[in-house]
Amino acid sequence: MAGRPRDTVLLTEEERATLLAWTRSRTCSQARALRARIVLACEDEPTNTAVAGRLGVSRDMVGKWRARFHAERLAGLDEQPRSGRPPTADDDTVAHVLVRTLTPAPPGARQSWSTRSMAAETGLSQSTVNRIGRTYRVRPGVRAAAGPRRAWSLPDHAEEVVGLFLAPPVCVLAVTAPAGGRPVRNPAATAVGRLFGQDREAPHVLAVACAFAVLRGRPDTPWTDHSALRAFLDRVRAATGGVVHLLAHGVPAEIRDALTAPDAAPHTRPRWHLAPGAAEWTDETQRLLAADSRLSREAAPDVPRLRDALLTWSTTWTASAAPFTRIAAPRPRYDVPAICGPGNDSNAPEARAPGGPTGERGSFPDAPPGAPVTTDPVVGRLREAVLAGGYRPGDRVREAPLAARFDLSRRGVRAGLHALAEEGLLELLPGGATAVPAITVKDVLDLYALRASLGALLIRRVAMLGPDNLAQATAALAEVRAAARDKDHARIREVDLWYQDALARTADLPQAAGTFERLTARLRMFVTVLDMDYSQAFDTITNEDAAVHDALLAADGNEAARLWRVKIERCVRYMIAQLPEDDVAPHLWATLAGRPRMHRDDLRSAGH
Repeated sequence: MAGRPRDTVLLTEEERATLLAWTRSRTCSQARALRARIVLACEDEPTNTAVAGRLGVSRDMVGKWRARFHAERLAGLDEQPRSGRPPTADDDTVAHVLVRTLTPAPPGARQSWSTRSMAAETGLSQSTVNRIGRTYRVRPGVRAAAGPRRAWSLPDHAEEVVGLFLAPPVCVLAVTAPAGGRPVRNPAATAVGRLFGQDREAPHVLAVACAFAVLRGRPDTPWTDHSALRAFLDRVRAATGGVVHLLAHGVPAEIRDALTAPDAAPHTRPRWHLAPGAAEWTDETQRLLAADSRLSREAAPDVPRLRDALLTWSTTWTASAAPFTRIAAPRPRYDVPAICGPGNDSNAPEARAPGGPTGERGSFPDAPPGAPVTTDPVVGRLREAVLAGGYRPGDRVREAPLAARFDLSRRGVRAGLHALAEEGLLELLPGGATAVPAITVKDVLDLYALRASLGALLIRRVAMLGPDNLAQATAALAEVRAAARDKDHARIREVDLWYQDALARTADLPQAAGTFERLTARLRMFVTVLDMDYSQAFDTITNEDAAVHDALLAADGNEAARLWRVKIERCVRYMIAQLPEDDVAPHLWATLAGRPRMHRDDLRSAGH
């Protein structure tokens, strides 16, 4: 006997896509996935009996969820509050627990909050804290996991995470990506860096942000104020100048249509990626952050500042509060003006114009910069392994992998690593272990102050020897020009240091040259650990080296030393810009490296 036809289920395209996503999701609950399959089957089958026989469930279950969907659409498939004792943690308590995870863990605990320490801090039971963490996907200290890609996921060729917008219950993460696999940059736009680097804390911060927005959102009152979101998108587009992909949750369709101008150019329209729920939004951010190979590393992650800003906003949030908006800071540029003027450290009446020799590219040895020929070969091999190992500040250098790689004893590797620690490349830990040191502003100023003074001495010595001794430096300069011509930003870092080491060796001062090369090795460590990007500095580096070389060809040691100082100060500024803020005196560089010496004409112009 055929069942009686029931109310016909008609789905919109958005509802059908959401239901299909629930049925295919690995993170969606089995109960929700079954309800989604029931509703999808009700669209094809007119009777509850047919749907029950097709899915192997009871007719009462089919009738229940068909009626729920007719009454409340997708919201009717959610779990309804059950009778019994009310929950012990209301919304304010849950919000307090979520926000508390952004603060440092208590003394004696692990590096991040545990359910036990949070329960002791808030007075809740450990099971309640654990349930809050599972419900909102908030797990402090857990690394991001690469989950499956969904139909609405962000593109695999994403470049940079550049913005975060929160206005409960709205969550929007802005990500840039090249159009058609090729970047579309606005030359007038300021290049922005990542909102945060490859930091273990970043997934947790985003999970808390999404959970707080959903918790404080009011489902009975739809979000309609899109002026702040429009301003956020305008700032992101102005900063990037390329295609912006938006991972969004809680943004109504009418607001998305209002923010997407139909007459705009294709590469300026935002691409919306709508997560079906808060859990899916959090899972997608973790999938994005887990794919380290797709995202470039920023030298100065902004996670602590992002966390502190989110902590301040969430603890003071009210229903009338302004949305939380965070956009990545502009990337530091290499070619910024140097501090010193044209009269610094030079007795020449006027500065020479930058230029360079016109020689062809010459051959140059394959020895890396910062590797004195008198160094123990084992130490040299270990130095190159450490510099190319992709270490981050604080990472320990393990002896066993290096011993197996170079077929050495662990005792020999340990001795070599201790030699590198004496050179300043590594930090010696208690017990004989070694680690990559953390880089501070004072470390950068200390290193460059030594290179500025010692380099000026060596350059004056090279000028005294005459241009006939510049063959090795001329070959190195040809390598610099070739790397700039090929736009090889990885090689330009090496050959620029090659050129500097070549000048040091040409000076024929073994003690000074050896010290300079050891400083070069430490500088290579700084550049590698900070992952310095010189992709926009090809012309600047080439012109600076060529200007120094021109002055040496003219045997003008004072002018060459002054140009060397200009180059060093530019490098100092650029490297310091890669570091987080530090409590360093603003005039420390002038104290360490000396103040510029100005000419009478410069003093007269300064007085005006």
